Amino acid sequence: MTDNTSPFNERTLELEEVGPDTFLSVDLWKPKGSRGVFGGQVIGQAVSAAGKTVDSPYRCNSLHCYFLAAGNNDDMIAYEVRRIRQGRSYCSRLVIAKQSGRVIFMATISFQRPEPSVLRHQYTMPQVPPPDNLLTREELERRTGEREGKEVDVEGLAEYDTLPLERRPVPMPVDQKGLPVNAVWMRAKGDMSALGPLHHQSMLAYASDFAFVGTSFRPFQADANYKLDMLVSLDHAIWFHESFRADEWLLHVMESPRTASGRGLVVGRIYSQDGILVASTAQEGVIRGTSLDGHGEMLEFTNTITRGPSSKPKL
Repeated sequence: MTDNTSPFNERTLELEEVGPDTFLSVDLWKPKGSRGVFGGQVIGQAVSAAGKTVDSPYRCNSLHCYFLAAGNNDDMIAYEVRRIRQGRSYCSRLVIAKQSGRVIFMATISFQRPEPSVLRHQYTMPQVPPPDNLLTREELERRTGEREGKEVDVEGLAEYDTLPLERRPVPMPVDQKGLPVNAVWMRAKGDMSALGPLHHQSMLAYASDFAFVGTSFRPFQADANYKLDMLVSLDHAIWFHESFRADEWLLHVMESPRTASGRGLVVGRIYSQDGILVASTAQEGVIRGTSLDGHGEMLEFTNTITRGPSSKPKL
C-alpha cells in the first residue's frame, strides 16, 4: 500500500482574491501537446472561487460549465463570481473566467443546505480490482512500452508524476475490449484531512476531467482504420451526492452512449471505495477523425458485443 501522508499540494487550486468576488489563479498547467491549459484545473478553480462567496453550511451540489476558448499558461485566469440567487435551501453562482480580458470559460454552480431524506437509491458500484492491486497510469505506460518495444515518453510521464493526483486505470475484461467504457481509481496525493468540503469538491472536479471525453474514442482506438485528429472538451457537469474525501480512493466509471456529428458524449459515476455513489458526471467534446477507407459505419453497443455474419456489432 502506497503512502499518502505527505502535505497536499494546494497550489493547483489556489486562488488570490484581487477584488470583490474576483479571484486570480496562481498556477496553470498546460499538458504536453495540448491546445490549452488543463480543463479540470479551470473547473476546480471555478468551484473554489464560487465557494468563497458562499457561507456555511451550504455545499456545492452541482455545476454546469462550458469551455469557450483554450486558455494558455502565460497569463493567470481571473474568475469573476456573480451572486445570482440566495435562497433558504439553495443558492446559485455564475462564474466567468477571463484571460487577458477574453472570456474563456463560464459555469453555473449550485449550493445546497444539507437536508435529510427518506427517499434514497443508487446504482451499485461495479466489481473491479481494488486500487492497491493495480499499477499507476505512469507505471502501466512504462511497462507497456518496454513489453511492446515502443519508445516511452519519459518527459510526458515525468510531467504527470508532478501532478497532485494519483490514478490507477482498471483493466477492461476481454469481453469489453473495444467498448466505449472506461474506469479508473483516483485520489489526491497528500493528506487533505485538515481541509474543508470545498477543497475536496474542487479537487474532485479537477480529477474528473482526466481520461473522460477520451472514452468516446475507445471503440476506434485499436482499429488501424481510424485516426484521431481532434479531441477537446465542450462542456462538463458534476452532481455531488454525498460527502467524501478526495485524498481517499475514488472510482470513476465512464461510458460513452453516443459519438457522431463530430461530438462525443460521456457520462460517469464516481464511487467511494466502500461503494457509495458520491458524484455523477457528464461531458461532451469535439471529436474528429479520419478513416483509411474514407468512411465509417455506425457501431452499436450493449453491455457486451456479438458480431453477426456481416461483422457489424448487434444489439
